[in-house]
Amino acid sequence: MASKLTSVEILLLQKYRLSESLLNPFNVVDLQDEGFLRDFIKNLADTIGAPTEKIAAPIFIKRYAFLAVISLYAMSAWNKKVDVSLENVSMENFDSGKEPWLPLFSLTDGRFEDWNGENRDLWRKTILKDLFANNIYPIIEKLEKTFQISKLILWENIAVYLFWLYENELKDSGNENVENDFRYLILEAEGQLFGPYHLNPFHKYFGEKMYSEEWDKEIRIRKTCCFSYQLPAGKRCKTCPCSHFSKDGKCHDGESICEVHRK
Repeated sequence: MASKLTSVEILLLQKYRLSESLLNPFNVVDLQDEGFLRDFIKNLADTIGAPTEKIAAPIFIKRYAFLAVISLYAMSAWNKKVDVSLENVSMENFDSGKEPWLPLFSLTDGRFEDWNGENRDLWRKTILKDLFANNIYPIIEKLEKTFQISKLILWENIAVYLFWLYENELKDSGNENVENDFRYLILEAEGQLFGPYHLNPFHKYFGEKMYSEEWDKEIRIRKTCCFSYQLPAGKRCKTCPCSHFSKDGKCHDGESICEVHRK
């Protein structure tokens, strides 16, 4: 049964960048067109000050990860399924020169499908396949082929926001679905739910957290670098694997991509 979100639910998802209306939208299915994608990422690189389109591509997917946050929050917290088909999702474009770019999302069909109370495991699989195999994977694949950026980096840029959602945002929800869904998503879900994979692409990134003296907290070090340090601010993430930088701000091996990325 499909239903509209309540005003309280809409307000909650606004935190994760869902909006009922956008000022300058485009349909995300347009990203499957190489010409549109190249122009879009080039304009994004100019806007955020990325040195190349290859650097801008993983920054984009970090922003796009919030669509996964919206979908999984609705699934785990409310037992609701969002229509995240490429044709149903619109995203806010940007005006050159305005930074940071933190886009909003909108749904053409904003109804959410309620779980019918039967076989939640099977229902959950349909959500993950629609979200990852049918939406996020095609975009990741297009970015990889167009800009020669590793899928490993792009998938981890999605993964870090899923960890944040379940380990921080939903941590104290008291909802038993949260722990079960998180464990299934990261450790148990079969690869085919994420695209043409035999193995779950998120599992490799779910390492143990370690205490960092620099940040005085436990953190999960990334396996890859998201390239944020190459933006004008020059800041690296707390979880960055590239802890040694040369004077020019690049990774310790003197190249723009750490050794870990080329494996």
